[in-house]
Amino acid sequence: MHPLLFDAVPVYFVMWACAAVTAVVVGGYLGARAGFPAARSAVAIVLLAFSVLAGSKLLYVAEAYWFPFDDYVPQSVRTPFHGFRIPGGVLLLAATMPLVCGVLKLPWRRFGDTAIPLVALALVFIRLGCFLNGCCFGKLSALPWAIAFPHGSWVFWYQRSKGWVTRDATVSLPVHPLQLYFVLAACATLGVLLWLQRQRHPPAYHQAIFCALFFGTTAVLEPLRQNHLTLNTWIVPVAAVVAAGNLYGRARGVVASVGSRSAVESSPRC
Repeated sequence: MHPLLFDAVPVYFVMWACAAVTAVVVGGYLGARAGFPAARSAVAIVLLAFSVLAGSKLLYVAEAYWFPFDDYVPQSVRTPFHGFRIPGGVLLLAATMPLVCGVLKLPWRRFGDTAIPLVALALVFIRLGCFLNGCCFGKLSALPWAIAFPHGSWVFWYQRSKGWVTRDATVSLPVHPLQLYFVLAACATLGVLLWLQRQRHPPAYHQAIFCALFFGTTAVLEPLRQNHLTLNTWIVPVAAVVAAGNLYGRARGVVASVGSRSAVESSPRC
């Protein structure tokens, strides 16, 4: 598919830019509304957005080094901007959140809970970019919503290299629209996080929810990917289990806190 804006800029990177700009603008507003300095909030969002980009690239570089055959795109047509793996970006985001907030003197647990819906929103843009770019496609499917991509798309190129379609075919064989599954997962995660914003929880609880939902849904969806990604297959399920365990521990803390508060309120007063 590989659509270009003005016949020069891949729409994939335009969607990444939209994700970053939206996160910075909305993040500054949300930070100010929550009582954080707007300027420092915006700077933090910029640095955190860069960490998502850098982590996504680093995981791809590691994959290309240790498992070079995971990438179906020939080395001759790869550019320096080719290849991103979103789980690596989320892992680096989780690692750098305390550091960035510490440098900018922001309470990372509370600020992170305020900002984390922006990551889910950014993922909606990024996954739509994957769909428009034709990358991250799913396996062959006969389901009613399976999509046939046009001649010249990465899906078509991959299937032609396997001998599944002829050179003069106009479209690919239908595949799972895996990119749109990821979009739906990001939208669902965003909806949950926005709903949680209306409630009071211990600091860092919303971040734990995001990590559990992101890695959990990714672990479910990754097996539908046509080209096997070894590091994703290893890292994502482990991260999902760790995130679920962290969330379970925090949820127990929330329940215990609510129970203690109820006991105090219901106890007889002198």
